Amino acid sequence: MSTAPSKRKFTIAEYLAFEENALAKHEFYQGEIFAMAGATIRHNEISGNIYHGLRGYLRGKSCRPYGSDLRVRVQRAGLYTYTDTVVIGGPIERDQDDPEAATNPRVIFEVLSRSTENYDRGKKWEFYQQLDSLREYVLVSQEEAKITRYFRDEGGPWQYMLISGLDQDLELASLGCRLPLSDVYENVTFGSEDTADASREM
Repeated sequence: MSTAPSKRKFTIAEYLAFEENALAKHEFYQGEIFAMAGATIRHNEISGNIYHGLRGYLRGKSCRPYGSDLRVRVQRAGLYTYTDTVVIGGPIERDQDDPEAATNPRVIFEVLSRSTENYDRGKKWEFYQQLDSLREYVLVSQEEAKITRYFRDEGGPWQYMLISGLDQDLELASLGCRLPLSDVYENVTFGSEDTADASREM
């Protein structure tokens, strides 16, 4: 989360009207509206690689991947947000207040950055755990080939796994597929966010 356009509380209807005309994406949390941070070139490379990899693996199956423009509602937390990539298992369940928002993610991907990592690993992860449909939460580093995967069976406790190295695969058990890290990080230059993006632009 970043700065809010106003300190006053907004209704959901006001937020949705505001978001419809906004040039950037915003989160809504318990009546407050927060501008979301913009993404680097490398962030977009990684997110695009994940989406296209999943699109290929899941073609013809009931699960479907969506990019960063799909709003997700965590009703118990009072949150509307956007993920970097999300997979919906089966028919999409639309929010009753916002038919363009999904309420049943099965897998959520967040690409970490300096401005969002603490939130993605902390409060946002707490919010996501309130989604009954969620089976896997995947945090993807930009600075090295390293992925953190949280996973659970239905009704079971959350477990943790670290996958590191371009020769490794990310297993997504709830989807029945694997993503090679070499595919996730295709065309990505590692290093600090600033230096990696600068080297790509030269």
